[in-house]
Amino acid sequence: MLSERQLPGPDDAEPETALAAIEADRSRIVQCSPVRRLQQKTQVFPLDVKASVRSRLTHSLEVKETGRQLALRVLTSMGQEVDKEAFVSLVEMACLLHDVGNPPFGHFGEVVMIDWLGTRLPSLFKQAVGKSSRQWPMLMADLQQFEGNAQSLRLLHSLQGLNLTLSQLAALQKYVRGAYQRKTGGRWQQKPGHFFSERSLVQQIRARFPTTTRGRYPLAFLMEAADDMAYGVADLEDAVDRGVLSLAELELALLSEANDYLKNCWQQAKVGEPGFFSRFRQAINDDLLILVSEQYLLHHKAILEGSHDGALLAVEQEPAQALQWLKDFAHRRVFNRREVEALELSGFAALKGVLEAFAPLLALPEREFTSLESRQDAKGLVLRRLYHRLPPRHLAAYRRDSRNAAFFESEREREWYFRVRLLLDFVSGMTDTYVLEEYRLLCGFQG
Repeated sequence: MLSERQLPGPDDAEPETALAAIEADRSRIVQCSPVRRLQQKTQVFPLDVKASVRSRLTHSLEVKETGRQLALRVLTSMGQEVDKEAFVSLVEMACLLHDVGNPPFGHFGEVVMIDWLGTRLPSLFKQAVGKSSRQWPMLMADLQQFEGNAQSLRLLHSLQGLNLTLSQLAALQKYVRGAYQRKTGGRWQQKPGHFFSERSLVQQIRARFPTTTRGRYPLAFLMEAADDMAYGVADLEDAVDRGVLSLAELELALLSEANDYLKNCWQQAKVGEPGFFSRFRQAINDDLLILVSEQYLLHHKAILEGSHDGALLAVEQEPAQALQWLKDFAHRRVFNRREVEALELSGFAALKGVLEAFAPLLALPEREFTSLESRQDAKGLVLRRLYHRLPPRHLAAYRRDSRNAAFFESEREREWYFRVRLLLDFVSGMTDTYVLEEYRLLCGFQG
């Protein structure tokens, strides 16, 4: 049922209808703090304060609208047995939530965190725990593979406790592999889709939707396509608005390299006239809406069975090829610009600096960490102040899971695993500006 949740309601409550459950999900999602924090997380230009340039929140709102249009178009060819309101809402909310687990500075931030985890965790574990169990290599591999999509699942369920429907959580997952599992064949294995800490939740999702054991939940295909469509033109529009790319540069490359379809869209949009980018984007998106919905319906049976292994836009058709050219051009000519890289270097220093500042909390044996409140020596006072900077909600999740989480062979390893998760939850949840402010404070530069 679409209304099924991991945690049931009160014993005396009547079972939710599908529509009531999905509406409750919408309310919880729109009002949750991770969505609000997206307004201060980067899309392309870190730490940018210019209102017209997209943040993760404005990008996610655009993805949500694109997802809604895709869902409505797909529904026109589906039977009456489909709950249409629930279908549209599930896609919309998956689109709105698709980036909530991203760390500060987006994918660049992910790379910084993964590098730090790979370098520092082994020695910190030896200091804090020492001898490892046979299970520990798997758990260490899990901790060292930070991924924004997997963090989204953890953030919404384990930290925020939103208790969303299993169908809504399933629609959010792009990948089927756990970070603790080795890669096998299949397109949806290249990145982790969940952490070991959410293993029991994923088992319940798979029990309810068995095809997600090997493939995606069907609506995740529409969410992914909506994301690709939304940023294809938008990143270039922001680059022009920001002044790191001129229309003349883009036009020269497009007219000499792109396919005839994209050239025609460019010329028909009347470059240089007011509203150009809006017309250009709309012309491409109109055709992409048709293409994506056709691909979804064409492969509908395989998608429902969990056997379809291709993105809906991974086709050799002109609109999809045009979108890919725009994305490739943005990576070649925008993301590598000196100005963008300079902003990312600021983010690198801040993010790595904050992680390193809190690393001593991971070097402590469990008893020392849990007794920080009583320490009065100079080192203990510093560590205690670091401990006090950790959010109460995250500390509560740490205390709960470090004592009771299932599937762990060693109690000491379970505690340390969730202590690392505590730090990662804290840092990945920071906005771009917050991590910079925290770094300045820890370096003694706070006014």
